[in-house]
Amino acid sequence: MLQQNVRRASGEDRADQRGGGHIHAACVGKAKSPALPGLIPQYYVSRLAGEHVKVVLGGQGGDELFVEYARYMAAYLEKCLSGAINETADQHRYAVSLESIIPNLSLLKTYQPMLQGLWREGLFAPADQRYFRLIDRSEGMSHLFNPDSFDKGYSPFESYQKIFNREGLHSLVNQMTYFDLKGSLPALLHVEDRTSMAASIESRVPLLDHRIVELMATIPPKIKFSGGRMKHLFKESVRSAVPQSIFDRKDKMGFPTPLTQWTKGVARDFVRETLLSDRARQRGRYNSQSVEKALNNDSEFGRVVWGLLCLELWHRNFIDGDM
Repeated sequence: MLQQNVRRASGEDRADQRGGGHIHAACVGKAKSPALPGLIPQYYVSRLAGEHVKVVLGGQGGDELFVEYARYMAAYLEKCLSGAINETADQHRYAVSLESIIPNLSLLKTYQPMLQGLWREGLFAPADQRYFRLIDRSEGMSHLFNPDSFDKGYSPFESYQKIFNREGLHSLVNQMTYFDLKGSLPALLHVEDRTSMAASIESRVPLLDHRIVELMATIPPKIKFSGGRMKHLFKESVRSAVPQSIFDRKDKMGFPTPLTQWTKGVARDFVRETLLSDRARQRGRYNSQSVEKALNNDSEFGRVVWGLLCLELWHRNFIDGDM
């Protein structure tokens, strides 16, 4: 749709299913640390773009700066409910009211599993605990590792708290977006940088121009998140230059990755040979019986197995020296 209006070329690329394992090894091996599964389609998009251009512009940073992630809405919905029930909602502590956020709650329609997981326990607990529950991906993974693998003095939650509870943020909106800018965005930028370099193109991120970042840091949450409208300021700033059909889209989504289909299908042998190899077992980091059980369990196979695969490949490349 946008391509038709700005007259840019489009194209299609298909992953070579026969080389699924090699794609995993090549891409993950270029990362300094375990990566998100979106790395694979991003690599293919970069490769496709490289057939036409040498410099591309990405939108990284827009979700964090302009309050776009659905989890922001989920966290704020809970805060508004708490404020309404406990009669603590006031303009100084809340960017939006429960009444004003209602018209925009429909965007959570496809995120009901996320809401169910969030509200399963800890409802109305302190804000730092609630947001950590939304972003923590380690739940259900501890049994895959031997206890001695963990640094007894390290707490991911405490490290997260130091950023989330930084003085001067004042608002839940600011706390969430600040943590994502400092704690999550660097990993996304690292993946984008590595995948674009692998395709011999340069990827730039204009929304992270320091002048834009500094400006957004001065804007009050009730303006950035007006009425619970996601990316409100950004949309208004480009409304005169972008077709209305773009704003009216209902099919926008993230970068879905058929992770389970790949790792249980064309890349199955590669995954099993990597994670159940003598080399992996001898590290003493993994609980091999639990790993094998996870490989045979559909409910655990997606992100859990991907995380293990990334960790093992990263260890081979950067600790063992298999460059």
